[in-house]
Amino acid sequence: MNRETWLITGGAGYIGTHIADLFIQDGKDVVLLDSLYQGLEPRVNYLRKKHNQEILLEVVDIRDYTAVENVLSSHNFTGIVHTAALKAVGESVEKPDEYKEVNYTATTKLLELAQKYGIKKFLFSSTAAVYGSPDTMEPCKENGPLAPISPYGSTKLDAESKVTEFINTPGYSGTSLRFFNVVGTAAQELLDNSVENLVPIVLGKLNNGQAPVIFGIDYPTQDGTCVRDYVDVRDIAAAHLVAANATSPIPPIINVGTGRGASVREIIKLVLDATNKADTEVIEAPRRAGDPAFLCADVSLAAKEMGFKSKYSLEESIRSLF
Repeated sequence: MNRETWLITGGAGYIGTHIADLFIQDGKDVVLLDSLYQGLEPRVNYLRKKHNQEILLEVVDIRDYTAVENVLSSHNFTGIVHTAALKAVGESVEKPDEYKEVNYTATTKLLELAQKYGIKKFLFSSTAAVYGSPDTMEPCKENGPLAPISPYGSTKLDAESKVTEFINTPGYSGTSLRFFNVVGTAAQELLDNSVENLVPIVLGKLNNGQAPVIFGIDYPTQDGTCVRDYVDVRDIAAAHLVAANATSPIPPIINVGTGRGASVREIIKLVLDATNKADTEVIEAPRRAGDPAFLCADVSLAAKEMGFKSKYSLEESIRSLF
């Protein structure tokens, strides 16, 4: 059998490199495409060393369609894993046009090019931000209400519809995987450098000798702080591998989470315990606009249709960071 070759956009990113790591372990060849705006080449160097092989990194902006087409035309790709995106909710409010360009328009163009070059499989990294701010304490179902409250969430939702069109074309396959809050790492070299995610934010504060901040302590949750579904990046990568290896059609939209919620207060406690700073003061501040009280995944579809369940506990995810 011929070895599969996959293009991973955003391939030098936190999630992209974890997917690449697993795909290589599974015997696939990967080509990584990344602008290095948020991606880091040292992550790719780590994978090259770990797997003792050359891994091609094409430094290309996903909006440079000529360069992207050159990459697609010069390889015989089995499929594309599309993780390249702008993903800061706050920034998306300031730069809605740029977010639309990167997250929606570039995805649409990539799908057109995939069809042009006969690439039949497409896996799209989507987000729980498409659910917006649910006013319920029930886990989000894929076919439930969608009401993104940021241009980030809207552009990802619009891109999903284009991916679904592609998947529904006879002969084509794939899915959009909606990630909840991603944590953990397979190696120190692949750590999340995002300033958007709670755990890196708390660690950043501690490293600077500052107190972590909880925004809102009066939510209708067990301890008054927001509850989220934290899923390990290694589980995210595993979900992509299961989707890539699927031999029969899978649903066009699938949640990837744990189905369990953890509060902001619990997360901060876990990080403080892991860093031996349990006695650190935590600042309580008013709520931020748009933060839902509860945002967790209903993960029954992934289990039923892909046989996929997350396996890492939140404690394991936090421990992996140290």
